Amino acid sequence: MRIEEETYEKLRHLTFYERSSISEVVRRLIREYLEEKALEEPDFAAPPRL
Repeated sequence: MRIEEETYEKLRHLTFYERSSISEVVRRLIREYLEEKALEEPDFAAPPRL
């Protein structure tokens, strides 16, 4: 998957401060987004495994 350089740099900074890999940070951000989406839209269903 290709991402914009600016987005990559932001992720790189997050990984440094959180001491996590990029994939761990991306998983966490997706999970948080889906949780927020589920709170906003009660009928929203997230995939069973992320």
